[in-house]
Amino acid sequence: MKKITNWLFLSVLLVAAACKHDPFRINTADIRADVRLYRFEKALFSVDPAAVEQYIPLWEKEYGVFFNHFCYLMNLGNIEDSGFPGRLRLFITDHNNFLIYKRTLEVFPDLDTLTASLGDAFRHYRFYFPDKPVPRIITFVSGFNQTAITDDSLLAVGLDRYLGVHEILYSQAGIYNYLLANMHPKKVLSDCMQFWGETEFPFNDSLNNLIAHMIYQGRLLYFTHAMLPEQPDTLNWGFTSKDLDYFHTAEKSMWAYLVEKKLLFSTDRLTIDKFILPGPFTRDFGRGSPARASVWIGYRIVQSYMKRHKDVTIQALMEEKDYMMILNQSAYNP
Repeated sequence: MKKITNWLFLSVLLVAAACKHDPFRINTADIRADVRLYRFEKALFSVDPAAVEQYIPLWEKEYGVFFNHFCYLMNLGNIEDSGFPGRLRLFITDHNNFLIYKRTLEVFPDLDTLTASLGDAFRHYRFYFPDKPVPRIITFVSGFNQTAITDDSLLAVGLDRYLGVHEILYSQAGIYNYLLANMHPKKVLSDCMQFWGETEFPFNDSLNNLIAHMIYQGRLLYFTHAMLPEQPDTLNWGFTSKDLDYFHTAEKSMWAYLVEKKLLFSTDRLTIDKFILPGPFTRDFGRGSPARASVWIGYRIVQSYMKRHKDVTIQALMEEKDYMMILNQSAYNP
């Protein structure tokens, strides 16, 4: 009995020590973050198409700037234009759009779990950024054309982009396999927080080169981890466990390649995109390398910087626009 008691006591100590040394495990119980999700897709597709014109002023009032953004991105034109009601009616009655809407309702019959999870994430957000408001969150369906719409105090997410890796409608639409890997319901939460991080802390393009993009994107990974510390980073970041294993193994050689080829300070858009954007792999690192490998290196630079500067808050990190200062003071050396 004594051995069992000692083992349990040791286990408690180890768990407590682990939590104590994890700076992202914080108590948010007393922080308020009112989160409610507004389902625009239901409002849009549930009306009588013949009466759509009478709903337009109601949607303008209810959904504000989002409604304007949505209509623009769907190529529906200006709301004030005389032909707008007809174009909106065609969007609603389009057979493919309606099928996608119905499938979205099947995958997301309710959003209770997502609402609760976003509430927890935004409590973390308010902990680090107490003066910033929680955005209004709206869901929509765009016919697979748009993942997110953001603006001041607005975060909107296209649920039809998260129907599942094996969704038959995706294969029929010809969506690339490397994109499908993160088009599943569990990815909505982390994507929402990353979208919001991008909105609140946009890229400073005064120094528009590869290393600046790496550090900026890596900082977004750091931000997402801080907002969702309970989730595995494979889910937060969209990398597989195999991807992360590759990154850790090849970190030194990848960094050496970027340095030796003098790519870090390249301002060529195509060069930046091939290292930053999603894809089947990172061509320069070989076919066995995951895409966005340099984004993970950017995270490692940010992580090194924060470890060396424990007085720097996440708020200060996210507001910092001097990416070269982060690089230089990180002392990054894989």
